[in-house]
Amino acid sequence: MKLIKLLFCVLLVNFFFINPVIAGEVLATPTKYVTSMKKFELCTSSACTTTTLLGEKNQDFDIASATAGADVGSYISSFALEVGTTYTHVRATIGTTFTVAGYITDDNSNGISQDYCVTVASPTTASSHTSPAIQAGSNSTTNADMSWVVPNMTGSNYGNLTTSFGNNGITKTDGATSFTWIGALTSPYTPKANSAPKFTMSFDVTGQLQAFGSGGLCAIYVKPPAVSISISD
Repeated sequence: MKLIKLLFCVLLVNFFFINPVIAGEVLATPTKYVTSMKKFELCTSSACTTTTLLGEKNQDFDIASATAGADVGSYISSFALEVGTTYTHVRATIGTTFTVAGYITDDNSNGISQDYCVTVASPTTASSHTSPAIQAGSNSTTNADMSWVVPNMTGSNYGNLTTSFGNNGITKTDGATSFTWIGALTSPYTPKANSAPKFTMSFDVTGQLQAFGSGGLCAIYVKPPAVSISISD
């Protein structure tokens, strides 16, 4: 027996792909933080061997936007859950290239030669699977949309991320254009015959645009937002 319900979803993935501790880093809140969702599934275990497809299409979401909830509500139109089955995790397939914008104020202790690190359309060193974006500092806060790429687990300027990826449900092939993330619901959910499930996510990107000094230049990257995921009646 299945339970069919329409779903409005405030959707975001908890990007625990990178959480390095870097000396001299400074942080700010991005004005734009765009991710590209490709597939979203609900799972009955952390292994996600049994899944329910909630949505599958390429769609960009600016999770720093005040309208993010309304923007992403159309990603999932309907779903079918087994009555009496307990759901515990979600799995998302996401593009590895993000679009970010904003600026970081230098606190004069990080080897950056100017007052600000700003995102630019064409940095001196473009972000890649092995490097953050690297750009000269600026005396202006003027910024532009910039691409940032989720790093490889090893062989990058971020250090060895194998343990971080594994502990936090990330699977990424080196150089791939997408990766998967598995995360736990706030609490397991078991629908009943009369259930009307509501899927909810909250997120916060405060302080997730970051930079550190690299030979007087700015190395710019993003960190994961804080996210809470739940299903309730």
